[in-house]
Amino acid sequence: MRPIDTFSFVKGNLVDGASQALMACYYPIIGQNAFSVYHYLITFKDDGTKKHKFSEILNHTLMGMAAFETALATLTAMELVAFYQQRDVYFIKLKAPLSSDDFLNVPLYRQLLTQKIGEVAVKELAAVLPENAQNLSKNFSDVFDDQGQVALIQKTSSSKGAFDLDAFKNLMKRDGLSFAQEETDVIGLYRIAEKYKMTWHDTYLLAKETAVNLTISLPRMKAKKEQAKMDSPKAGQLTSQEAVIVKEAQRDRADVFLAKIKKTRKASIVADERQLLLELAKMGFLDEVINVIVLYTIMKTNSANVNKKYAMKIANDFAFQEINKAETAVLKMREFSNKSVKSTQAGSPKQAKPNVPEWSNQDYQNQTSDEDQKRLEEARRKALERLRKD
Repeated sequence: MRPIDTFSFVKGNLVDGASQALMACYYPIIGQNAFSVYHYLITFKDDGTKKHKFSEILNHTLMGMAAFETALATLTAMELVAFYQQRDVYFIKLKAPLSSDDFLNVPLYRQLLTQKIGEVAVKELAAVLPENAQNLSKNFSDVFDDQGQVALIQKTSSSKGAFDLDAFKNLMKRDGLSFAQEETDVIGLYRIAEKYKMTWHDTYLLAKETAVNLTISLPRMKAKKEQAKMDSPKAGQLTSQEAVIVKEAQRDRADVFLAKIKKTRKASIVADERQLLLELAKMGFLDEVINVIVLYTIMKTNSANVNKKYAMKIANDFAFQEINKAETAVLKMREFSNKSVKSTQAGSPKQAKPNVPEWSNQDYQNQTSDEDQKRLEEARRKALERLRKD
């Protein structure tokens, strides 16, 4: 979009912009530039009788093109303007501001305003009804029938918006979930629900599934939704060993998966390892990816404990690569292993150890003591059974 590009107002767009709520409720959120652009559009709209250049708005509001585009986007996000394009011409449709009551009844808008001016100031804007006053107002569907005729219809309940924050919080209370920071989490939940076209209940189920220590994690919610967009590896891309690893990683929570690994080494999870799992989750990693990080760290260091420094090295690379699936993580670790093998072969004739656990190999022959053999046989048997089922 350039200053010389043209736009027209939508014909028949009758809007009264003289609303007290525009200053009282919208202004703290949209800011001076968006406020000025909206007033310009309200003042100079002409019912679509002629074309205008965006430079006219820039000249009158004394702002640059970048600032104008940001202001216009802000107005569309707050549903004060609708912006359209048809080939080389743009169209602007104005929308009336909500009343103060309607504005504050939208949880997202109320939360945004609270962030800007504080809860005390927001409460001052709200209408105060007499105590114990009963709302006798009717919904449209309570009054009009299917033919549009006035005919009072008895209904047992009324519908709510697509995102019911009160119902969301009630489920949180029931399941013991909490916000990490409610002021920003509420806004983030609305954005996730809108972006992925989810109902409030679907959003809650996702929040519950990806919660970290019963705390809602927006990064993990986003990672789970983005994971669904990723293509799965093609048939044969994963080796049989890697396929077993992926299935195991996807099966358990991170703490359960680590406990299983530690058990095969006659060890228990220590406090530092639990803290590491928490840090990885807070980075936005899903449990299946954390499990791959932990497994390969233990295999690489050949220890009963997780080396935090090495695990974070993998995690940082995964974060940069935006890896959010176990399959992708395993393929990435294969790439690491191949590089390590090439480096070792170039510097020394000594063969590098493959970076996969022995129990995932169908042809694995245990050379350990009888005691170790009994300990590892169960893990190997389960892995082989899963492979046969596949």
